[in-house]
Amino acid sequence: MRLKRIGPRLGAGLVAAAMVLGGATDANGATPSPTEASDNPSAALPSIQRPLLPLTQYVDPVIGGAVPRTSGYAGNINPGAKVPFGFTHFGPDMPRTNFNGSGGYLTAADSTSERVNFFSLTHLNGVGCPGQGTVGMMPASTPTAVSTADGRPLGVRFATATEKAAPGYYSVGLDNDVKVELTATERTGMARFTYPGKDAGYFSLDTRLNGNSNASWTAGRIEAKNVSLAVSDNGRTLTGRSIAPAFCTPYGTPYNSAVYFYAELDKPLRSQSGASTVNTVDDGSALLQYDLPAADPTLTMRVGISAVSIDNARLNLKTENARSTFEQVRAQADKKWNARLNTIQIDRAANPRALSPAQREVLVKFYSSLYRVFVGPTTYSDVNGDFRSMQGSTPAPGSPDLGGAVEQRPVANVRDYTWRRPDGRIGSYSTHYSGFSMWDTYRSQAQLLALLAPRESAEMMQSLVVDAKQCGAFPHWVDASDDSTPMSGDNALPLIAGAYQFGVRDYDLVSAARLVKQSAFDPGSTCNNNKSFSGMTDYLQTGYFPDTSSPNIERYNSDRAAAAYLDALPRSIRTNPQVAVTDADIAKLHDRAGWWRTILNPETKAIAAREAPTTPGTLGEWTTGWFHESTEPNYFWSFGYAWTDLIHAIGGKQAAVDRLNALFSIDTALTRVPTAAQLNGGQDSQGFYIGNEMGYPAPWAYNWAGAPASTQYVVQKIMDLTFSTRRDGLPGNDDMGATSSWYVFAALGMFPTVASAPGLSLSTPQFPRTTMWVGDRPVRITTDADASTAPFIQSLRLNWRAYPASWLPLRQLRYGAKLDFALGASPSQWAAADALTPPSGADADYTRMTANGDPRTGFPGMP
Repeated sequence: MRLKRIGPRLGAGLVAAAMVLGGATDANGATPSPTEASDNPSAALPSIQRPLLPLTQYVDPVIGGAVPRTSGYAGNINPGAKVPFGFTHFGPDMPRTNFNGSGGYLTAADSTSERVNFFSLTHLNGVGCPGQGTVGMMPASTPTAVSTADGRPLGVRFATATEKAAPGYYSVGLDNDVKVELTATERTGMARFTYPGKDAGYFSLDTRLNGNSNASWTAGRIEAKNVSLAVSDNGRTLTGRSIAPAFCTPYGTPYNSAVYFYAELDKPLRSQSGASTVNTVDDGSALLQYDLPAADPTLTMRVGISAVSIDNARLNLKTENARSTFEQVRAQADKKWNARLNTIQIDRAANPRALSPAQREVLVKFYSSLYRVFVGPTTYSDVNGDFRSMQGSTPAPGSPDLGGAVEQRPVANVRDYTWRRPDGRIGSYSTHYSGFSMWDTYRSQAQLLALLAPRESAEMMQSLVVDAKQCGAFPHWVDASDDSTPMSGDNALPLIAGAYQFGVRDYDLVSAARLVKQSAFDPGSTCNNNKSFSGMTDYLQTGYFPDTSSPNIERYNSDRAAAAYLDALPRSIRTNPQVAVTDADIAKLHDRAGWWRTILNPETKAIAAREAPTTPGTLGEWTTGWFHESTEPNYFWSFGYAWTDLIHAIGGKQAAVDRLNALFSIDTALTRVPTAAQLNGGQDSQGFYIGNEMGYPAPWAYNWAGAPASTQYVVQKIMDLTFSTRRDGLPGNDDMGATSSWYVFAALGMFPTVASAPGLSLSTPQFPRTTMWVGDRPVRITTDADASTAPFIQSLRLNWRAYPASWLPLRQLRYGAKLDFALGASPSQWAAADALTPPSGADADYTRMTANGDPRTGFPGMP
């Protein structure tokens, strides 16, 4: 195809990279000779057609299903069948241990035999708390129900060697001699059960089962009056309602929610004789026997689900999978996944036969991580646009009803929520999303989705705006149509700010700006009685929450994000009467983002806590810090926007390097090799804990401390030692793709250390040749050596110009770019000079490569 010029000059090497990927030529049909790239970002590569590599072969959905030896927390994945961002996640539900297994799946790392309680249609990926698991079912070769009379799962054992999982597909051979195969579309699931003979076609379904059924203390609690099941006379149609339990019972939302289903089966029931209870419905459950032909002892079920009604579940099924075969649905799911995975193309993946075992293992780690990034958030609206509203009752119930009662809510539709874009056009969205684990995902997954799935990301941001319009304020953690508060902070603000800074802007910005301002300044801001900013009045007087530490850090991050978001919006939006944000408002938020100084003890150089002040206008006495799910050394580096001032406050760059070395168990000479346990020590560790999100930015803090080679060293060690392709191959909960997004960014050699800033901190790319597609623009990343043997950056060229700094403003990538890294086996001084310190500060200009702007001379290789 031909390339059109969109700027003064188009770098030839970048064109050549495009031709390698898409067979492109220049405007004259010839390969141009190399020329220097323009400083103007618009001179970068125009949109081109991307070829698709066969990448689903490198995904193993079982990774993360076991507890690692280090942190003690499983990935909490579910290997069931789904498509990108799908509502349906059709997979196994297994016994869980405390919070391990909250995604519905948990095995031992080297297990050969496990037990599955049932199979269900909805799961959340990687979450640290249980939920979902709706429409529980189990096939059997004898008349055995899936559950007891009171709704407790009985379970069936299986050999783990019989499991097969791939994007959009899961299968397992049960010890009851039935083979289970599952696949899915966005709102439907499809199952094929293969039985040992024509008389063995039993199938049991219990609508009382859900994610809480996987723990003994919450199993069997759903009451039959809150669920329903209807079976047609011939058994070919099953309809009803199941209950998704209140997320994170009893620590999260007080609300349960409903999942309706409409299922069609391809065989009729077999007639029963006498007083048999087979083929009868009791308390929302049934044990059915299907009449199987001897030549084809299979039973195929296709099922639609909806949060609104059985009618909508049927509509979803008839729209997405009215008559496709199992193989067709599976193939379509694979195609959708392959397209998503091709947003990042690693050249060596094109030739699997040429890969060494080590190279293949790294590709599996990478593409399995990228796969999990696209698992959530999840579709929540039906094909007609309907979805259950987040408009809850007032007051909210104090605790969830374990019996499964569901509050009546209005039905909303995406067509009800249009907006006017800054250019005057009317905006709308087509899909409402749920499944927002924002405390986790604001740090890197939101930014990665903004780059790789900008359309879906915009609709996700619009979904949060709509949720807020319905419940009163931005929610905190969204499952189904409910807000939950399992973590501290008003984390919608950094998530929305991060997505905006990474280019996502096609949603109701006026309403979003109004809601951001409301969250940051209005003490009465609440979503279904969950306050946006608990304790605001006292906090604004003292500058801190008393007797705690990490909630203060989350507040500082939220204030910085609110300031960055509002400041980046067009002035026409800030001055809109619905918003009315002033420069003084933004200045206040920037100032509040600097209040971390109130909890940094100047004597110990550590973050601590303060008691409430005894005298107005003074600070309270120092007291022991409290850090949620981690320790002070990990939280210390969790607010990247303040690193330069933070480093100064603890004594300068050498003090920062010493502190970081202690965190990562390395030395300045980079001769000490940390262990996996030292890099993933768990929530009580004084060493690094990659298994939870607060520490994600920390490895890149060396870039601010004048030791970028240490960043390059430790990032690679974390990837090599704490991630693997085993069942226990994730260092902790995946948290709706958050942990996986860290790995993806790290493997590319970049990370959004300041979540609400438009830029990336650089480290070493792990693959010699990679193309990341930012929208439809290629960002080509190359190295001249393999990072496994040459992990240190010697130099970097961006669009053929020497690039001396470790901070990369996003404006350099938005129109496509080419980054060429020269690597070596020994550390270098690349990006180490004081003049190359990255931008830092609540109100810093992150569109420049250093704190002092964009240097043009005085560094090796620069003109």
